[in-house]
Amino acid sequence: MKYLLVGGSGLLGSELRKLIECSCPARDELDITNLSGFTGKEFDLIIHCAAFTDLVRAEKEKELCYKTNVIGTRNLAKLGIPMIYISTEYVFDGEKGNYEETDYENPQNFYSYTKLLGEYEARRTRSCVIRCLFKPRPFKHANACVDQFTSGDYVDRIAPQIVQAIRKFNDLPPTIHIGFERKSTFELASESRSVNPISVHDIKEVKLPKDTSLNSSLWRSICGNTIR
Repeated sequence: MKYLLVGGSGLLGSELRKLIECSCPARDELDITNLSGFTGKEFDLIIHCAAFTDLVRAEKEKELCYKTNVIGTRNLAKLGIPMIYISTEYVFDGEKGNYEETDYENPQNFYSYTKLLGEYEARRTRSCVIRCLFKPRPFKHANACVDQFTSGDYVDRIAPQIVQAIRKFNDLPPTIHIGFERKSTFELASESRSVNPISVHDIKEVKLPKDTSLNSSLWRSICGNTIR
């Protein structure tokens, strides 16, 4: 299959480029917010990693965030090419954790809201929405929350799982959760550097959900329990 990787200069995209052969145009070569003249007919699958991901900036730059995460995804879906859309566990409100694919989404900040809308846009074409969460190694912040929980991990652990999903695209359901064991953001951060423990209540710039850990049982059944 011939893959088009969109967002290849980002955190996940950069890691995927090490693991799979794909076409990865730079943003000045392919702007998803304006695909005028681009058909992509030579590609069999779009791997859509491009996104406006800064949670704090998203609250202030809503138009740009919406244009990238929603309109950009709509434009790609209109090409009619099958797509893997990288979403986020933040589409959930974090009130219970262990979310399954069929659970009700209730995003708590503008970034998460646009990613959920992006999921709807991706479904305009044959697609699989992958919800996950990944961080750079080492953790980039000096502080991390002890009362915020995730099934996400470092990008070098998540990326190989995404590659498996790409290769199994024809076997995937419309939505899949990919993650590891539940842990606090502080626990995850502490694996790679020394950080200061804080609470989600200490963060005033944006509302963070408390427990967006995912149930990845469906993914494990598909990939043969090879998550490690």
